[in-house]
Amino acid sequence: MLNKVCVLTVRVKDLKESIDFYCNVLGFKLSKYYGNKIVSLEHNEIPIVLEEDDNTFVHPKQNVFLGILSEDLAKDIAHFKSKSVKILFDEPKPCPPGRYTIIEDPTGNQIEIVEFSN
Repeated sequence: MLNKVCVLTVRVKDLKESIDFYCNVLGFKLSKYYGNKIVSLEHNEIPIVLEEDDNTFVHPKQNVFLGILSEDLAKDIAHFKSKSVKILFDEPKPCPPGRYTIIEDPTGNQIEIVEFSN
């Protein structure tokens, strides 16, 4: 059956800038380089790969989002502001499991930051 996700690849314009964002802003750790245009980030579940692509195009409406768990959304929003991260809305919005905000990586990929209710 083809019902198990095995990797999540994020295409980026500038690998160095994106490594800085994903590691220093979001807190991931670099796991492995696969040449000079692809890296893997440490993650407990699904491997996350950053792949530099000169033809990266960010559609204004993404169909797939990377969702990252937040333990304290207000604190994380303050952290993003201190790092000059583009935040789509400062006030968290409600969603079925709790509340969320959306940020953008340096390429413009949108990332949902989700805080679950109890």
